Amino acid sequence: MLFGLKHVVGLDYVEVGRELIPAEPCLIVCNHQSTWETLAFLVLFPDVAIVAKQELLRIPIIGWYLRKSPMIIIDRESGSKALKSMLKESREALASGRSVLIFPEGSRMKELEPIKFKRGVELLYAKLGTPVLPVLVNSGKFWGLGGSCKRGGTITVSYLAPIPAGMPAESFVRKTESLMEAERSRLS
Repeated sequence: MLFGLKHVVGLDYVEVGRELIPAEPCLIVCNHQSTWETLAFLVLFPDVAIVAKQELLRIPIIGWYLRKSPMIIIDRESGSKALKSMLKESREALASGRSVLIFPEGSRMKELEPIKFKRGVELLYAKLGTPVLPVLVNSGKFWGLGGSCKRGGTITVSYLAPIPAGMPAESFVRKTESLMEAERSRLS
């Protein structure tokens, strides 16, 4: 898919800070601006467990792939049951040596919309006890929400310094949102 986007559409990517990726499995948090990062992370982190919403299972081809892959599928409508399931499956993924990727905003956001985490990432940080790798993408510039914003260019995938486990969860959220927001402004 990424090969086709590069050679047909002219949509490529560059990675900045890849050396910051922890050697051990971690929790990866990435802003969510397009479908591109969902596909790209399967290449950037081949054995990642992506937290995905159950509604995606209804999409032809993508839904079939998600059913066959070891993703963490949650039903956001089930409230605390979804959080418990996400935590359990995230622990299992980390124990098996796989990093866990979550898009903490919960849905794709417009390119310049402020980064604001949903509650699930705070819970994962507090309960998993693992470092967090913040990642910022500017894919919305090229393949954002809506039909008119699909064009060629070079997406930047920016890996930020890992955040160690053990901070108060609320402080972690504020710090990570702030770091990612600063990087988003830098890439704009």
